[in-house]
This record gives sequence, structure tokens and C-alpha cells, in this order.
Amino acid sequence: MVDFIFLGPSKTASTWIYEAIRPHPEIFVPVTKDIYFFDKYFDKGTAWYEAFFRDAPPGSLCGELSHDYFASPEAIRRLHDYNPRARLICCLRNPFERAYSSYLHLLRVGMFAGSFAEALEKFPFIVDEGRYATNLRHIFSLFGRDALLILDFDELEASPERFARRIFNFLGVDGEFVPGVLHEKVNTAREARSVAVARMAKQAALLLRNRGYSNFLGRLKHSRFVNWLVYRADAQAPAKAKAAACYPEPLVQLYRGELAQLSVLLDADYSKWSTPAK
Repeated sequence: MVDFIFLGPSKTASTWIYEAIRPHPEIFVPVTKDIYFFDKYFDKGTAWYEAFFRDAPPGSLCGELSHDYFASPEAIRRLHDYNPRARLICCLRNPFERAYSSYLHLLRVGMFAGSFAEALEKFPFIVDEGRYATNLRHIFSLFGRDALLILDFDELEASPERFARRIFNFLGVDGEFVPGVLHEKVNTAREARSVAVARMAKQAALLLRNRGYSNFLGRLKHSRFVNWLVYRADAQAPAKAKAAACYPEPLVQLYRGELAQLSVLLDADYSKWSTPAK
């Protein structure tokens, strides 16, 4: 049975967290970072899911990182049915920055070519992942507050040592372990060499997942050659995104309301994120 899950949301350092915990001697995570079992591949069954962890050394803590779970009530419910005592981790980031980062990712990998406002209409998950209070209330209703470690993206930038130690201490493993990735930037924003190539790579990745080759896909994602082939090393923001983000007023009001609720829910002040960066 899997012991802990990173829930997301996306664009909140999930790759950095994966690279930080992967070498810990007491932890096992699969080669594939995003398995998406509890949302996209649940019909494959728990035997399929747990096969990703069959190489785990005896006594190790098994975990998964899939950033889509945070905003999926169905995935959270399924996860609770699977292991009601699972330890959960999420990372919160300025919701406006997080939403815009998701948009930039869609541009860079060739999945979308429109404006930010158009992306919010076409991809509702961008908005839904920033409904922090709403999503956390649902998680708390099933697992309780103590089952969830809530990380702050700003803390990673300020003190990666403390950020990593909080994760290890929460999981009950050696908190003094120093991951090699501690002061590195991982999965930094990259621009595709060709939109067509990036789109084909995305489609190929989906096909590999659907055919049961997720571990092979994980190895490909770690391949320097594959990354060189698909992405530019010195990428700048796509031309459409070079202008400052313009946040639609409905999004501003929605996120401000969520942040006010979040401050009450967690008894902490999140007003620092209520003004969108320009």
C-alpha cells in the first residue's frame, strides 16, 4: 500500500520535490513521477497501481507525486477509499502566478496558442487548481487536517533546506538528509524547438501511458538527449506571453475570495497573494 501522496496543484515545484525525495534512503518513489491513477487510470485497478512500487526495498516508505489530484474531489475520495491513513502533501503558490505559469506551459509545449483569458475558458483546471480553500475543505472533510502537510512555494525559494526538512519530518524519515538537488532549479520553463515536435511528444507520452509504459516514459523524461531534442536550452518566454499578464476581473475576485477563506481555514495570513503581480 502506498504511504504518502503529493497532491499538487501543478506548477508548485512537484518536480523539485520529486528529485529531492527520490534519493532519500528511506523513501521509494517510482521512476514515473505522475501516475495519475486516482483520476485518469483508476479503472486499471489497484494491482496495476501497486506494480509501480514492486521494486521498493522492504521497510521503505512508498509515495507518489501526481499534481492533478488536488483539484479533483473524485480522486481525493478514491484515495481515501484506498488508504484513509495516507499522508498527504500539497504546495500552495500565489494563485495568480500559478495560473499564469500553467498558461505559459501550455504555450511552450504547443498545446495552446491563444491568450491567457482564452486559456482560462478552454482549460477550466487552470482556475480550479487555484481554489485553495474549496479544495482543502474537501480534503480535510475526508482525511482531517493533520493528515496534510501544506507547503509554501515562497519558502522553497527562501530556504530550500527548511522546505525539504519539513517534508522529511512530516513523513517521519531522517530530516537531516541533504538532497543533491537542494540548490538547483529543476524542470525550469523551456520553449519547444518546434511546436509540432512538442505536440507529437505530448501525444506519444499519452500513448505510452495508456499502453502501460509509464516507467519507460519516466526514463525518457530524465533523458538529456530527449530533452535537448524537444526543448531549447536557452528558452525565453513565448512571444504571446512577453507582455505582462492581464488577469480577468472575475478571476481576481474569485481568487481574492478563496484567499480570504484560506486565511480563516488555516489561521494564517494569505493576503500577500491577493494582489496580482504585474
